Amino acid sequence: MTTPPSGPTRNEALQQLIRAALRQLQRGWTLLTTAQDRVLRALATARRRGARPRAVPLAVREALKAFTTATSRFHTDLGALVERWTAIDLPTAYRLGADDALDTAVLAPGTQRPAFTWTPAHQSALATLVSTSYAALMGRVTDTVRRAQAFARAVTSAVRSTSPPTAKDLTAAHRLDTVTYEHGARHPVLSWARTALTAQALTAANTGALTATTADLAARWVQVTDGPECGWSVHTDSDLAHNTLRSAAEAAAHPIAHPGCLRRFIPRPDLNDNPAIEEGQHP
Repeated sequence: MTTPPSGPTRNEALQQLIRAALRQLQRGWTLLTTAQDRVLRALATARRRGARPRAVPLAVREALKAFTTATSRFHTDLGALVERWTAIDLPTAYRLGADDALDTAVLAPGTQRPAFTWTPAHQSALATLVSTSYAALMGRVTDTVRRAQAFARAVTSAVRSTSPPTAKDLTAAHRLDTVTYEHGARHPVLSWARTALTAQALTAANTGALTATTADLAARWVQVTDGPECGWSVHTDSDLAHNTLRSAAEAAAHPIAHPGCLRRFIPRPDLNDNPAIEEGQHP
């Protein structure tokens, strides 16, 4: 069988979803970090002018008030983004993947090609995916709000302290333009967001494809298209994924190998009755 070309319609549509969400996320985060910079500048100016100890200068109070408003707006705007992403964009990505799988499936002669419908199997798969994605994104939003509130308290404490930390120390301790991963490494917000949204969108698309494979086509095998150097379980895996046959169960365990993965699944119900197929073989 000749491997079908990658699906530009699916991939381009996914990238459009990701780019739109990234733009909105970047706007929301920029408003917050701009307000934080204003607080730090007001604090630095007050110190140069020798502000009265234990009193919060007017400029700092105003900057903190604006920062509190920006934090509230950030929470509202980013919460709305996460709601839209999980309620509209991820279902769209899921449907793109399912439609692509149904359109490209290699059917046995005389088999009718089914059309996509939101069957209970698809609804269940999407609900699980959406729940996990929502929790991950909202966790970042609420953590950033918590850190923003901690920054505001630290500034007030610094103003009233007889031995206050420097603006540089405050900035280092309360960076709002980065996110911290579980292992402690900090990454720029846009880098984290691009990675997270891309991985979620691609996983949604391939979950849709695999649910269509098993629930709509009753297929046991899929043919994988991927980047020529992409490994199966992770990008550096020596077991290369491209143009291999994998069971639907194995594919469900590895819908992508890394964010930005080009992986795509082509259902092969025509191979259901072939006992010689093995995991990872070439068609």
